[in-house]
Amino acid sequence: MNSRCLDHINSRAKRDEVAEKFCAAPLVALAVIFALCLVGCGKKEAASPVDTKPFEAAIVEYCQSKGYGMKVASVDSVTVNGDTATVLCKMQEAEGTYGLTVKWEFIFHRAGTGWQVETHTAK
Repeated sequence: MNSRCLDHINSRAKRDEVAEKFCAAPLVALAVIFALCLVGCGKKEAASPVDTKPFEAAIVEYCQSKGYGMKVASVDSVTVNGDTATVLCKMQEAEGTYGLTVKWEFIFHRAGTGWQVETHTAK
């Protein structure tokens, strides 16, 4: 091979080596950024659990005072905002004979150290 061919091969090899380094760096950086986004986006801060017992007791009292004959089957969510609260729960007949549930939303206001139901709506 003549020197011109060798120079061409060497310069091409150097160019390929440089191009490979410059192309690989952004790809590695993108992969790292993507991995960090996946890790960071998947984590949610755990909300502090709310004691549902005072709300359930207030619901039982409310239903008895209205003559509804219903009981709380499960509490789906509790949202407290200062002196008011909203509770979404599943209700069933007090005897539990039929096993059917309906969703009710209760609106509460703080009464002393406890909670009192203001109103409810079927959902």
